[in-house]
Amino acid sequence: MKSKRANTQTDHLGAMRTFVKVVEAGSFSAVARDMHISTSTVARQVSTIESSLGVTLLHRTTHSVVLTEAGQIYHERAVTLIADLDDTHRVVAQLNMEPSGPLKLTAPVAFGRRHLSPLIAPFLAAYPEIQLDVRLTDNHNDLVSGGFDLDIHEGENYLENLVVHKLSRNNSILCASRAYLDRQGRPSRPDDLEHHNCLRYVHPEADPRWHLSNGEMRHSIFPNGNLVSDHSELLLDAVSAGLGIGEFEVWLVRDSLENGQLEAVLPHYRIDNKLTGNYIYLAYLANRRGSAKVRALKDFLIDKLGHIGQLSEQEMKRLATSVSCL
Repeated sequence: MKSKRANTQTDHLGAMRTFVKVVEAGSFSAVARDMHISTSTVARQVSTIESSLGVTLLHRTTHSVVLTEAGQIYHERAVTLIADLDDTHRVVAQLNMEPSGPLKLTAPVAFGRRHLSPLIAPFLAAYPEIQLDVRLTDNHNDLVSGGFDLDIHEGENYLENLVVHKLSRNNSILCASRAYLDRQGRPSRPDDLEHHNCLRYVHPEADPRWHLSNGEMRHSIFPNGNLVSDHSELLLDAVSAGLGIGEFEVWLVRDSLENGQLEAVLPHYRIDNKLTGNYIYLAYLANRRGSAKVRALKDFLIDKLGHIGQLSEQEMKRLATSVSCL
């Protein structure tokens, strides 16, 4: 009995596929030629669906077929069902496949240089059948027109129709070199920044102010200094050389903070930056969901770079303690 029911369901699915083809081709005979079966067989499969539903799906004429109201509803759902089923089969079939083939990734320039470059060789050593294409740009890339499989971007998710994963929080912090702070003094409150050389990042969509918060306290400071730039790494080089104080994302200055090249300024305060947003994202098109190579790269990046843009409470306490001891 179970076998007979399964065969009936399989036959109905085959008839459903035939029905969709008839609607798309607008002709029973065209589908018959394409499937290498008789026209009567095509008609019988459509009639089987109509009989099981008790409704007419198609009005047949000599030269064309026209959907009835019931046919329109059935066709819409049949197309979705078939697509979902085919996608499910593809996803499951690829689970045990070795990731292989071309894989195209895009990411911001500085992030790519600092955090992707060291990972390229180990990733390709783990997946030698993948041919990786990495494009670094600070301009937004359209995944479809650019042919990209995976996108790394900061800021709130401005990309539509994508599957999105949070790689890390994207915190910002004020930094300066120890030499600069020894020379000019260490700010103890946001208002003290008015007396310092503050180097500012400029961008058409960026707020020129620095927004700092500590609990319920909010401060907005317009940084004033002798250098502005649209290149964060240029500003970082200037700050590291002792020119002044700058605002940077944690992923850009983490190593410099850990090795003592830079010192956190006002570490008790959180920096709110709408341009860079709250998270670093991994994103890909929905039709790449079942791709073994995309899944391999996504999981690899999450494993290696998860939390790269944030400082733990323990790290923040250590930074604050080191500042208070100076």
